[in-house]
Amino acid sequence: MSGPLARILRDAAHRAEVFPVTRERTFLAHAAVAPLPRPVADAVTGYLDRAARDGQFDWLCPDLADDTRRLAADLLRVDPDEIALSPSTSASLGTVAGALRWRPGDRVLVLADDFPSLLLPWTALREQGVEVATLAYRDAPLGTDEVLDAVDGRTRLVAVSTAHFVTGRPVADLSALGRALRGRSVLLAVDAIQTLGAFPVDARDVDFLAADGHKWLLAPAGMGVLYVRRALLERLRVPTVGWHSLGDPKRYAADGPLAEGARRFEPGSPNVLGLLGLRAALTLLTEVGPTAAADRLRALRRTLVTGLTGRGYHVPGADVADWSGITAFRRDDVDADGLARHLLAGGVVTSVRRLPGSGAGHVRLAPHYYTTDEDLERLWERL
Repeated sequence: MSGPLARILRDAAHRAEVFPVTRERTFLAHAAVAPLPRPVADAVTGYLDRAARDGQFDWLCPDLADDTRRLAADLLRVDPDEIALSPSTSASLGTVAGALRWRPGDRVLVLADDFPSLLLPWTALREQGVEVATLAYRDAPLGTDEVLDAVDGRTRLVAVSTAHFVTGRPVADLSALGRALRGRSVLLAVDAIQTLGAFPVDARDVDFLAADGHKWLLAPAGMGVLYVRRALLERLRVPTVGWHSLGDPKRYAADGPLAEGARRFEPGSPNVLGLLGLRAALTLLTEVGPTAAADRLRALRRTLVTGLTGRGYHVPGADVADWSGITAFRRDDVDADGLARHLLAGGVVTSVRRLPGSGAGHVRLAPHYYTTDEDLERLWERL
């Protein structure tokens, strides 16, 4: 291994400078809320110092929104004008639900037992006569045929997460799923918060994609992106129209046309602090290399699966070669919450999540590319 990631893993002082959390903790909870790298924190605090002296003016951070859209678009392999800046995954998916023109009898297919953000925007449509159907959860990658078998003539949209929030169950082939659904005139909405920043996500074959930045992207909470496929823009309503939705907001007039791209879904003044952090986080990921980051996470996953199964734990997807950055584990005779507290007492930060259907508690490990082999040794010692 060479390049920026090799230096992070090899040079402990450099790693501690870029990722201060590593000085005292082994942080394995990036699927929850990530600690901020130093360049991200500095981008925010540096602006605050300037804003305190000079005021909160655009000239303090020129091209901020455009830069962030471009970096996000490069990561998703789409065009910048297909990216809208959004405060959260929930807000983004709510925008999509409000933008489509629903008819009574339309059907939405979603994954059962997934995070509420993926489900609630669609269940709220029931009062408009929209039916919400669910796909049952299982510990195997979500296959295209599995989805297509549940699609019928009334299905208008399928909503999936790229990785299940408890177990990390992935979609087997997101691009293939998108193409297959488009062949049936069915839209695909994707919650990518549990993979964007961990593994490359190609959004070109999906219709909508949402992700907040506070997990794998290592950005501040409350700032994310919404991708809207350009071909759909003129068919969509803009649920919340504001002055920033217009093509030329600095005219300060309400009679102009909407922005040509996805920026029309940004109604008001942006969260500048969140954007500064997100831009810095996307820049850092670009420097490290998304492919290098993903390769490191795959190697960590293999090590974790071997170590956990060897200690008698059940690991969802243990026999699957390409999973996600989440490695969840459980054992019937071990209390997940108690184990997480025991790990935390030894400086190992994890999270606990329960499957909504069965209630089975899992300790969830979510390392990132800067996690070292020594970090995992600390985990094994506590286990």
